[in-house]
Amino acid sequence: MVTLLAILAVSYLIGSIPTSIMAGKMLKGIDVRDFGSGNAGGTNAFRVLGWKAGLTVTLIDIVKGVIAAVSVVAFFREHPIGNFPDMNEVALRLLAGMCAVIGHVFTVFAGFKGGKGVSTAAGMLIGIAPVSMLIVVAIFLLTVYVSRYVSVASILAALAFPLIIAIRKYIFELGGGLDYYIRLFGSPLSFHDSLDYHLMIFGLIVALAILYTHRANIRRLLSGTENRLTFGRRA
Repeated sequence: MVTLLAILAVSYLIGSIPTSIMAGKMLKGIDVRDFGSGNAGGTNAFRVLGWKAGLTVTLIDIVKGVIAAVSVVAFFREHPIGNFPDMNEVALRLLAGMCAVIGHVFTVFAGFKGGKGVSTAAGMLIGIAPVSMLIVVAIFLLTVYVSRYVSVASILAALAFPLIIAIRKYIFELGGGLDYYIRLFGSPLSFHDSLDYHLMIFGLIVALAILYTHRANIRRLLSGTENRLTFGRRA
């Protein structure tokens, strides 16, 4: 139990790192929550700080999710505090990743007012189901390119994930997932692309959470006042 609590606490603290707020303070001496959409996430960093800072913030937020779901669990497996949790591996990684998402949305380092958690949730799922997430990322990027609405892309991507897992698992009959072996810079690298049923359940929960955190965006979309993402100039 102590090891499980440690995994969840460390994951929450990693997720709580307020990337966009720190970038705003360092680059312009501002709090990005006072500008643009008022959100402390990568999309607003694009609008307020420019594309380079926005891209950096987004990538770091993604890495936070990967670290929580993969590295934190692996570390405490090697260095447990007492007994390591006797539970499904995917479920444990999902719990750790979700704590990072909660930390991102309700960051202890910035008055519990953070971002929407999309990038960190994506990072968590990249660490657990990378192939399925490649499909989701393609859907996200295509939607952004066509619509220029990041909010629409985020919602569609979130809804697509559990559907993709279900299709690959049951229609293509891939079972619990696949193991992949590749060579990176001459070194062998292996990873597991999970299709565990916990992912479908969790994917549905995440989709509902994304809909909830984007409720203001949905209202703006319906009223025609939602901000579009522009390329090549400041939004």
